[in-house]
Amino acid sequence: MTTPPIQLRDVGYSYGQTPVLESVNLRLDDGDFLGIIGPNAGGKTTLLKIVLGLLKPDSGSVEVFGRAPAENRGVIGYVPQYARFDASFPIDVLDTVRMGRLGVGRRESGRESRAAALALLDRVDLGGMAAEQIGQLSGGQLQRVLIARALASEPRILLLDEPTASVDTRIGRSVYELLGRLSEQMTIVLVSHDIGVISRYVKTIACLNVRLHYHHSRELTDEMVEVAYGCPVDLVAHGHPHRVLPPHDAAGGP
Repeated sequence: MTTPPIQLRDVGYSYGQTPVLESVNLRLDDGDFLGIIGPNAGGKTTLLKIVLGLLKPDSGSVEVFGRAPAENRGVIGYVPQYARFDASFPIDVLDTVRMGRLGVGRRESGRESRAAALALLDRVDLGGMAAEQIGQLSGGQLQRVLIARALASEPRILLLDEPTASVDTRIGRSVYELLGRLSEQMTIVLVSHDIGVISRYVKTIACLNVRLHYHHSRELTDEMVEVAYGCPVDLVAHGHPHRVLPPHDAAGGP
């Protein structure tokens, strides 16, 4: 039986007395492209950090290719939600990507590192921008550089936390198209609020709000979304980047 890239069993995690994840079960196969949606503070970023091994669950178990995440970090690439850095820091795009090759036990010359980074920039359609200062990039260009940096370690899994949160719809769509191509070669987990758009590109969708609702399908049922968001949500035809919230009382009052 093939060892799954990611497997969580009854995972729970709390910040102090506040539960963030409860009884989370998830198994992904090679080549899965999972989109995780859910409200703010629903545990999405925490879940990614647990898979990365940055947080240890209070209960349950987490395996990455059959091993503890901390023992297998070299196989995971990560793109965080916010890239906080000094825009005036004098580092160019090429060296930013090369940083992703550090600390993974690889011995290579500077020429080999440079060639690998240039190839990755071509892969994310930024081949002509190697010498640009990172602080001068647009939001969409920066996201592509961060994806290239995450790919620099040659991961088998790619985790992304709201990769299009700071870009407009057109640029966001191009990022999703890039991820769709990458999903042919690796397992991807994408956290996003954009229900309609991600449903056009991912292979499966899960809803997370402390508890995970996942049925190994790319189709969202009304019940799944209502449980996750705490209110009824009507989705327009699958594949369209729109959603409609019918009248409801979000506070639960009369």
